[in-house]
Amino acid sequence: MVKVNLMEILLVEDNQADARLLKEMLMDSSLRDRFTIAHAESMKEAAERLAKEHFDVALLDLMLPDSVGIDTFKRVRRSFPSIPVVLLTGLADENLAAQAVREGAQDYLIKGQVAPGPLARSLVYAIERSLSERAGRGADRLSPGSRLRPDMVGTSTALSDVKSLITTVSKTSNTSVLITGETGTGKELVANAIHYSSSRSDGPFIKLNCSAIPDTLMEAELFGYEKGAFTDARQSKKGLFELADGGTIFLDEIGDTDIRLQPKLLQILENRTLRKLGGVGDIRIDVRVIAATNVDLSEMVRLRRFREDLFYRLNVMVIELPSLRERKEDVLPIARHFLKDGAEAVGSSVPKTLGQDAIDMLLNYDWPGNIRELKNVIERAVILAGPGDEVRAEHLQINHLPSVRSNEPLVPIAGYSTEMSLEELEKAHIRNVLEKTRGNITHASRILGISRLTLREKAKKYGLKEE
Repeated sequence: MVKVNLMEILLVEDNQADARLLKEMLMDSSLRDRFTIAHAESMKEAAERLAKEHFDVALLDLMLPDSVGIDTFKRVRRSFPSIPVVLLTGLADENLAAQAVREGAQDYLIKGQVAPGPLARSLVYAIERSLSERAGRGADRLSPGSRLRPDMVGTSTALSDVKSLITTVSKTSNTSVLITGETGTGKELVANAIHYSSSRSDGPFIKLNCSAIPDTLMEAELFGYEKGAFTDARQSKKGLFELADGGTIFLDEIGDTDIRLQPKLLQILENRTLRKLGGVGDIRIDVRVIAATNVDLSEMVRLRRFREDLFYRLNVMVIELPSLRERKEDVLPIARHFLKDGAEAVGSSVPKTLGQDAIDMLLNYDWPGNIRELKNVIERAVILAGPGDEVRAEHLQINHLPSVRSNEPLVPIAGYSTEMSLEELEKAHIRNVLEKTRGNITHASRILGISRLTLREKAKKYGLKEE
């Protein structure tokens, strides 16, 4: 059985308040269960920990007591070249950001301007990008946890139809695939299944979340650049498409791709060629493109936010993933699968079962977060259940928020009026949520879908009380 290890982050930040806030932001993100966070307050302490301990990524402030500016990053890069680094600083300097990325930083984020989700995704992307670069050098052609194709658990007709489509498309090696479905339905799992069931399974499998990288850096990341293409481009660098040559590239959240880059994606799909930044000739590549989206691309085409010709090139083979509420018969098999994984992860030799009250709760819930939400609920339940062999309803921390369907009509809500301004509506809604949660800032921020920092700022702005 494949186990996915937690990602170990070294946060290098001398300001205690900022460090505490960054940890809170990561714990507020949907990826919070994938991280462990260690903290260093100086370059000296960071160097000592990097030398003695294993870390998957460093989140590095550029202004430290014993090191300042871009030299801070260069010192880490020079001493620990295999550690991917994400820079986080209060300096909103685009030139410095560009220089840092060209020097090898995976990303450059501005304090106060990044939300929990993008912060967490940036760290995940940094790790994946580092693994992709190593794969291109032959150091590790597959990322950890991807050497075996994980099973797709369930017996529903809807899942059987998806598996049948995967089998069909896996028999081809060049056909583009578009995977659609709500967030958390398992689009990356389907992409894995297609790659490792195809004739390309021995080639690289490169993944990119298109929303996790700034638009200004996307072109260089995807297509690479030649030496001298821009200031500080001291050597040529392969892009992700070139690293994926002979294999598959998975472009998640393809709808977030800058429309100015879409013609270059179209060129790859039509001609199997790309041109690096600063390049004078085209490079021929052999790559299958699998894209995924949780938005309606046809609607984005109508709004002129996505190119129609690119949409049709991606839309050759479509695999639509059903939501978990549409295949309720799969909830218990998936839950038991995660139950087994969770018990092994915490080192429990006692097989755990689901009590009847837990079964009833799992089946009666609508799972707006789909499989990802179910996985998180079960993993927490395993820990809360302790050494016992049964998971009960009291161990299932399910957030019973009312689910909203796109086809449900809007109804009047007490305290709200169509005559109110957007600012007045926001203030009223935040006040109601804070009252509902009795001022619990953590609970309220999760309901509102914003970070605790953002909620605190808005509560202060509107003069609202928090816990």
